[in-house]
Amino acid sequence: MAKKRDAKPDELTPRDSTSASRRDFLKRGVATGVGAAALGGGAGGVGGASTQGARADGIQWDYEVDVLVIGAGSSGLPCAIRARDAGLNVLVIDQNYDVGGKMLHSGGQVALGGGDPCQLRDIAGQGDKEGLLKVPPLHKPEDMTEDTDFLFKDITDWSVLDPSGNAPYRYNDRELHRAWADNCPPTRQFLMDNYIRFTRIQGTHQTSGISRARRATSFLMLGDKTDIKAGTVTRQDAGIQGKSSSHFAPRYMDSAAKWAAPNAVWNGAALARGLEFSAREKGVRFMLNRRMTEIIREQPFAGRVLGVRASYSPRFTPGTPGTKARMESYYQSGNVDERRATVNIRARRAIMVGSGGHGANPQFRSMFYPAFNEPAFVSSAFALLGPLGQDASGIIAGMRIGANLAGMQQNLGTSSSFHIPPRLATRDSYTDMLPGHPTFPFRRSTGITLGTSSYEHLIAVNQVGKRFYNEMDLPKRYGSPVWPGGPRAGSPNHSLKQVQGDWRNSHPGWVKQMYNNYPVLDAAMAMNEGSQPPHYYSGPLWAIFDKGTIERDGWDINPPFTADNGYFFSADTIEELARKIQKGHEFQRVPLAHLTETVSKWNASVDTGADPDFGRGKDAPMHKIDKPPFYAASICPVWHDSYGGLRINGKAQVVDMQGMVIPGLYSGGEASGGGQQHGLGRALVHGYIAGGQIASERA
Repeated sequence: MAKKRDAKPDELTPRDSTSASRRDFLKRGVATGVGAAALGGGAGGVGGASTQGARADGIQWDYEVDVLVIGAGSSGLPCAIRARDAGLNVLVIDQNYDVGGKMLHSGGQVALGGGDPCQLRDIAGQGDKEGLLKVPPLHKPEDMTEDTDFLFKDITDWSVLDPSGNAPYRYNDRELHRAWADNCPPTRQFLMDNYIRFTRIQGTHQTSGISRARRATSFLMLGDKTDIKAGTVTRQDAGIQGKSSSHFAPRYMDSAAKWAAPNAVWNGAALARGLEFSAREKGVRFMLNRRMTEIIREQPFAGRVLGVRASYSPRFTPGTPGTKARMESYYQSGNVDERRATVNIRARRAIMVGSGGHGANPQFRSMFYPAFNEPAFVSSAFALLGPLGQDASGIIAGMRIGANLAGMQQNLGTSSSFHIPPRLATRDSYTDMLPGHPTFPFRRSTGITLGTSSYEHLIAVNQVGKRFYNEMDLPKRYGSPVWPGGPRAGSPNHSLKQVQGDWRNSHPGWVKQMYNNYPVLDAAMAMNEGSQPPHYYSGPLWAIFDKGTIERDGWDINPPFTADNGYFFSADTIEELARKIQKGHEFQRVPLAHLTETVSKWNASVDTGADPDFGRGKDAPMHKIDKPPFYAASICPVWHDSYGGLRINGKAQVVDMQGMVIPGLYSGGEASGGGQQHGLGRALVHGYIAGGQIASERA
């Protein structure tokens, strides 16, 4: 049972000046949720605790807490809140300047299930306690009826394939997913108890099981004031479509009228800001701009984890020297303002590694897909998270003290990992951030978002100016085996008729019927004439089009959708365009020697109505590229989801190479491995499990 605390929660205000100095932190640490720091003495004198082993000798602990959470995202925040609810002193550190991690830029879609409270609410035809929901349930009761046993079987079903022939549930760790399924219902209730409002159940998010509808999306209501307790957000903070986002929400919060109510808006800001608000209100403290660089254990590969070493990692607004300001978090109450280069933080009870995945680390991710050693391409939310986000630092730190890994092959089993988003002219192509968020200057362009038919108006070329695939196939990604099933999801049946573990689901005869994979990304990342040893980088990709494209399809190429940032160019001739790209793009290492020839050949194909190289013509109209000015917009693949990381058991405890728990070390979300579920449901439940387990253990 969680301990109740008598302390009155602090009033939270955005962008205020109430962040705690280090001195204030030491004075108020116990009262506000963080233990006293040790100054000027050895580790043995820290808070009356003693350390063991040579690794601890001589370490001066600058701070001491019960629970240290690394990463203020979708696994870290639930862990921190649950531990704090149990009366523990909790500190969260994060390499970025703000709270929320990748969750903040997400869609806020949370697929759980197993008879979770949202499913039960919709089955009964009920509304929410606050009376915000105005639309009736979107599914029939039988679409959502299940228990945790059914969910567990669904999420580990060996027989289910997706339309590419991959088996996304077959290799899920069984112990971990038994615990995940059992904890889905209480996690949903926990979220609802911590200021998260959910829409009606609407389908199921990617790789969250095929047999039932499980997804509900976080939302807020438009109002005169941004008030997490009341569930409201102003139009300005929610963003203005096509014009602005905000510090509160890095992406425009779109209408949730079909799923919730008129004036409801949705995305990850409703989820991340709600959890952050609750954590701060309850006394969780945050040390931002602080990157964990080392986990300290009693012995190099033995004993309990003791704490971490963390370096100062501030981000500054772009500008000339002397004008740059350190970026600050949206909420600041409860922040610990520590600016020393390095600090040592002691964790008396546990360390939770929720630092995110490896999608932005070319060396790490290329272990799974060698072509992704190309540094031109980044992880999703690149601008938001900064250069140290998604860098595998938590995974690597765990490996250095003996942690095992799990699920490393699962990166290759879903289109969520790496793909080509339908957004041109920005390096951060997964997201549609607009001006207004503090990190927008790091990307400078929102990008040009294309519909599927818009690809008929361009040709796509590699770093030497050659086409590499049928452009109409660029946005195609194979589906995920989720509700409502059927061939598009890789299933021979509707979800309600899905038979778990049936060999017919993966029989070669069925695979031949449903296979629908377009290896566009693989062609885009292939070696070409410009790929030079030793790295053989595939190089940048470019969409080439002309004034006629703008006139026919109505593309808006004005700021903020494009910018003079090296990801969009225009010229009066193709030759000049090629020169500008080579000069102006930081990763264009070779000339686009074939671009002029490629455009001429394409125009000749348009005249004949046939494209012998890549089969264009039958699938969509073909258009010449012959009307100046000519344009080049970057096509940037991203590594979105990270699968494969620290091996954890059903209690979210990190396990070593011998299958033994590393005492005091926990992990979850994309820092952990063993599961291939896309999205937030995976990480939120891991954090919930970890926080509960930490609270239940003896100090």
